[in-house]
Amino acid sequence: MAGDQIQLMAQGQNDDQRVVCYYRCQSSAEKRRWQTTNQPLLLAGDIELERIQGATNRNEFDYARFMGQQKHCFYQANIIDGTVFRRIPPQGWLDWFHQRRQQGLIYLRQLPPALSFHAEALLCGVRESDGLAYQNVLGQLGIIHLLSLSGLHVFYFVTIIRRLATLCRVPREWVNVSLFCLLPLYALFVGGGTSITRAIGLILLRLICEVSHFQQSRLDSWSWVLLVNLLWQPYLLISMGGLLSYLMAFGLIYQRRHGTFTTAFWLGLLSLPVCLRFNYRWHILTILINGIVAPIFLPVMLGLIMVAICLWPVSHMIVWLEEGLLTTLYKGLAWIATFPYATITFGKIQLIPLFLIVIGTLWLMASTGRRAKWGWGAVISLYVISFIGIHFNPVGRVIMFDIGQGDSLLIQQPFNRHNLLIDTGGRLALPQEKWQRRQIVSRAEKVTVNYLYSCGIDHLEAIALSHQDADHIGDLNEIMQHIRVKRLICAAGLPQNRQFQRQVRPHLTKVAIEPYLADQHFMIGHQQINVLAPVVAGPGGNADSLVLQTQIGGASWLFTGDLEKAGEVAIVDRYPQLRVDYLKVGHHGSQTASDPQSIATWQVKGALISAGRHNRYGHPHAATLQTLKRANVPFWNTADCGMLEWRYGFGQVPMIKTTLKDCD
Repeated sequence: MAGDQIQLMAQGQNDDQRVVCYYRCQSSAEKRRWQTTNQPLLLAGDIELERIQGATNRNEFDYARFMGQQKHCFYQANIIDGTVFRRIPPQGWLDWFHQRRQQGLIYLRQLPPALSFHAEALLCGVRESDGLAYQNVLGQLGIIHLLSLSGLHVFYFVTIIRRLATLCRVPREWVNVSLFCLLPLYALFVGGGTSITRAIGLILLRLICEVSHFQQSRLDSWSWVLLVNLLWQPYLLISMGGLLSYLMAFGLIYQRRHGTFTTAFWLGLLSLPVCLRFNYRWHILTILINGIVAPIFLPVMLGLIMVAICLWPVSHMIVWLEEGLLTTLYKGLAWIATFPYATITFGKIQLIPLFLIVIGTLWLMASTGRRAKWGWGAVISLYVISFIGIHFNPVGRVIMFDIGQGDSLLIQQPFNRHNLLIDTGGRLALPQEKWQRRQIVSRAEKVTVNYLYSCGIDHLEAIALSHQDADHIGDLNEIMQHIRVKRLICAAGLPQNRQFQRQVRPHLTKVAIEPYLADQHFMIGHQQINVLAPVVAGPGGNADSLVLQTQIGGASWLFTGDLEKAGEVAIVDRYPQLRVDYLKVGHHGSQTASDPQSIATWQVKGALISAGRHNRYGHPHAATLQTLKRANVPFWNTADCGMLEWRYGFGQVPMIKTTLKDCD
């Protein structure tokens, strides 16, 4: 549950098809009822299924692939009015078991926010979106694996059980039988996550060897558990969680040096290339923090959680003191995470260097003397070569992000020297009551920032803002919180817009605002960007859109914002010699833009349209598409094709590449 949205995992009665369902609560009272529901529900009504939407941008997290590979779920449904929710008794032991799990979660959610999030994550394998802030802090420091990624807390539980049994003089055979019964049930209780499955599998295999008096090395046990897990989850090692879980477990077995800090250091070094593959960034203090925090995080956290669970019905004061301690810890970690220039944007490391670095790190863990020196040289060289290959890529690109109903384009120059973002996308935020609000990661963060980081880009030469509409500049603040920006380019008149002023006010000390009118130009590195409109300063509406033209890789590009037909005709009259190879279609393909005579005069060779799927405006309009067809202009729409990419430079044939394979 997040704000007013409920997410359910349902199963069809006829075909056993798993479906993820979404429902929006209509009142705070209804939300409270959902929060206390622990019985199975029968959903009856006209429920339309649709395929879960996969990633439509390069390097974007692919939710459809994740759900298909990890949850065996391929369809989703938005539950609408008229659907009947009927509570039913458990239909079997599995339903009964999940009912008890839900009762436990309901109790844990009564705890203060930080304790509740960590209790659910560690004990039940559930991470609510309300805990996004805690996950972000750990993620920025590269220690997100502490939230049960290694499954070490299972070993803590088993150790505690054994010691309590010893104190109570319970025979070891009885303890082993109890663990055989309890551990598989606990795996079901937490949802069968990778780390839990691995940890429990290792413990059960060790118990089998102990009972049968069979000697087996820890490495053999690790191999058998991995093999069985792969039979059950063939895509296990594709995900970051599965890869890190087994790699770190292997590192614990393989490393020969002793000492808590030394072990944490080598595990941090071993996990680094995997983190760079999926997260693209590295905090320079990650390994040090991992060495200091990792040995105490789980024991301390589990201690705080268990005390809170036991004392919550008795003493709220002690539990809130624990909450204050935990909040203070995260404030300290957040402060460290925001050290200036402490985070290196490395980029997405490729698979071959990743594999070689992991092998080299394992070599270092077992080497001393001259062999260690050669190993360090090889590993560091691989990192340097990968870094140079990412940051000094000779290929330039024009990217139109699939940002939904909005505009966001990137002109990425060869070698990543100077990059220009045109508009940021965004959406209008509607007023909500407190119970409806949920933490939402903007499309700019999930798509634009994520792509920039994957290319090793953590700063932009400039952001050009076409006009004041939210779907063009609504995510400006989110971009500037994550990416350093030197200049804001806009049309004259926009800096006087009050809405625009509110957006840029927090960043005025770090960025220069440059307003322009027609017949002016500005430079992005050595590239000249010509301003064709507006002619006079305006308040920032569609008619005042900043229109930009530039030569990229020998082709003429025209970016028109939300300019309408009258403005296009004015540009034709003002610049009769203008020719356009690639046109960013105005106003998302609305019939108010794309004047037929203007397109014919410009002799457009290709058109790019940015529009949201199933948008309520009907963009792109049939009349606009007909205009392009009559002019024999091929067009690409992000709603159909996903992110659009045009490459130029070293060894490239200029052409539009789509992200979705089924796009014509």
